[in-house]
Amino acid sequence: MRRLWPYIAIILDSFHAALSSRILWVAFIAIWILLGALAPIGYREDFTTTFRDRDIDNGGRLKAMLAAGIADPSKANTPVGKIANGLPEDVKRELRQVGQGEDVRFYFTTLADSLNSLFEDESWYDAELWKSTARLRELRELDELGPDEIDETLRKRRARLRIEAAIPGVFESRSARSIMLTYLGIDFPARFAVDKTQFLILLNQIVVPTIINWLLGFILVFLGILVTASIIPDMLQPGSLHLLLSKPVSRWLLLLSKFVGGCAFVFLCVIQLIIGLYLIAGLRLDVWNARLLLCIPVSVFVFAVFYSVSTLAGLRFRSPILAIGITCMFGAYLVVVGMIGGFFDGFVTRPSTINQMTIAGDEVFATTRGEGLLRWDAKTEQWDEIYESEALGRNRVLAPVAIDDSTIVTAVVRGGRFNPFGLGGFDLLVLDESNQWRAQPSLRLPTATLQLVSADNGVFAINSSGIAVTSKQQIRETVGDSSHNPKTDDDSVAAAASASGMSSAAPQNSWLQKLASMMGAATEGFQDILPSDVLLTPPRSVGISASGDTMVLFSGRQLSRLQPTTDSTTTQLASSAAWQVVATHTIDAPLPRFAFLSLSRDSVLLASNDDSLQIFDRDTLTPTASVPLPDRLSVVSSIAIGDDSRFAVLTSDQRCRVLTRDPDSEKWILADPLPQSNIEAIATDKRSSTLMIAHDIDQVDLLDADTLTLHRTLRPQLSTWRQIDRFLIGPLRSITPQTSELGGTIAAIVSGESSLEMNRDEFGPVELVRYKILEPVLSCTLFIAVLLTTSCVYFSRRDF
Repeated sequence: MRRLWPYIAIILDSFHAALSSRILWVAFIAIWILLGALAPIGYREDFTTTFRDRDIDNGGRLKAMLAAGIADPSKANTPVGKIANGLPEDVKRELRQVGQGEDVRFYFTTLADSLNSLFEDESWYDAELWKSTARLRELRELDELGPDEIDETLRKRRARLRIEAAIPGVFESRSARSIMLTYLGIDFPARFAVDKTQFLILLNQIVVPTIINWLLGFILVFLGILVTASIIPDMLQPGSLHLLLSKPVSRWLLLLSKFVGGCAFVFLCVIQLIIGLYLIAGLRLDVWNARLLLCIPVSVFVFAVFYSVSTLAGLRFRSPILAIGITCMFGAYLVVVGMIGGFFDGFVTRPSTINQMTIAGDEVFATTRGEGLLRWDAKTEQWDEIYESEALGRNRVLAPVAIDDSTIVTAVVRGGRFNPFGLGGFDLLVLDESNQWRAQPSLRLPTATLQLVSADNGVFAINSSGIAVTSKQQIRETVGDSSHNPKTDDDSVAAAASASGMSSAAPQNSWLQKLASMMGAATEGFQDILPSDVLLTPPRSVGISASGDTMVLFSGRQLSRLQPTTDSTTTQLASSAAWQVVATHTIDAPLPRFAFLSLSRDSVLLASNDDSLQIFDRDTLTPTASVPLPDRLSVVSSIAIGDDSRFAVLTSDQRCRVLTRDPDSEKWILADPLPQSNIEAIATDKRSSTLMIAHDIDQVDLLDADTLTLHRTLRPQLSTWRQIDRFLIGPLRSITPQTSELGGTIAAIVSGESSLEMNRDEFGPVELVRYKILEPVLSCTLFIAVLLTTSCVYFSRRDF
């Protein structure tokens, strides 16, 4: 122990030197001011009342329904007509223009503000008319309250629910209570449209890590280098160094002691900031997150990366100025490498990443994150681009589905990458082997179609508010027919109007057709199949059996099973009336952020952001099992595989696990991951009993769905830019300390999650930003070890 005292004294001396630094006290004061400014922040929960632009999920349908309520005389005495006629005059004037067929664009904020204006005067409400609407239990309970039992907030909440009931299928599902931030007890002007659980996710995964990354990962590191850059050069002064070496100390331990002592500056600042944020989050926001304290050693570790450069530069040049300059150049190098890596991630890797797959006979097709459509060319062993992947493209390509062994169907939505409605109507595209896989237009798809599903009895088109079906024969008959007119005739207009809730007694003119189309009604050749009281509201997911005679919907928190009203032939089924609900189940859990439904022979799997997989009986929808996920993992997508009750589940660690039921115990078991890693997407083809696994950007493995044995691999050659990324940029990023990636480590520590949901594709796999937790820690540790070893060897052998 006595041998350690000299080194401990050196470290303590560094603490004393840090405390005597004026820059340290300036940093202290800045931290105290920041914490003092954050301390008055608080929150309160209040009922979700006013509409915001982000509450509108289907703006086209909302505009069309309001326009129909004004333009169609028969709708005047309906709930939607009452609401439409109660809007401000300027909005009604523009809605009349919509009803007359003019293309009038509304900002979502305009629509939201006009609906909020109805809260002040509820003369538009008629209790008798609203009895025909699908009202939530919350609304029924509020309607039963007397005038003396309801305050102003509850009255506005009730008004919002009445509007949502009258205009179904257009609003995002929101929690009944929202978070309201306060400052010094005064409400912020903006209300968060999130509940307490979502608020905690936002705080722990975005807000707190961002504060720590900027304050600790940038500002304090820079200040720390300014303060500590002189420690090593000062130690090398003849009088100082001779005095230190006169004691029984080792040179390399002396240097390491100075290095540890140099970290004192950042440690003293970090410990105040982190503990201050921890107390503010706990006392003011009720978030007692002890994991936040783990950011103290991580933040000092980040500084140690830069200080190791400063130490070596100080030894070599004995100049604080040069040490600061070299360290700043090193930081600039890290920024440049990070920018180059981000460029390749965003413009080379991500656009080429496969996210959907399908099989037609022996042909394999895939769509990419860059909205490209690929076909595997077995002769050249390369992906043939039918539609090119683009990093900044505006169009959206629907995941293709096969209608036979030589034909697939898809669609290109112009301007649909960030807007499901696109820039107008779009056709179902047929790609056939006999036509060298060139796209041929077929039927006009319903507006805002998001997913196509192929079944034995037809092709289903799922949009943001409904589901329509057509026969495969009808698709083939319209291919290449130049005389095919996507506009409907009078009979189909009346059918579309009826399916959309519009009166068929209204004048049969173009505006009726246009409004019906805007509402997402079935176009010519398609038939709406959802009952009028069944709506698709976020989060939504649809599962359809391979035969096409069973459909399970998840909408909001409602699970429903539907079947056709008649047992008929394929052609008759495609044109039959709406299906009927035969079973329902309400999920007793908070509203999930996303959901995936998968149907097997006798079970239904519901996978969401919950920490477990929920399994239901396919016929009755009664819960049968709940299987927990491995710690810190979330679901990316899920599918049913094989002929028995098995499911493949893709998790956020980019591994695929099979969920199966033990035939002896009847228990559901989540097996160990399959051998593939870095998995981007999974899919299945029931006709060929094939499980498709896309991994490592654009490689695909085809497995037998029953035995899970590999029978085919697709390994394309790398493009020029991919080769540069793999053989130059990849190694460069590997040997560079990944300090920027330590932000993901901090986010993972604070939130307890392994990934962050970013872009969720409707009816598709969730795109997650996966935190790199160990990689940056190992790369930075190796870098610090190499530079400190070099510094110790140089200091030990050099005669100063």
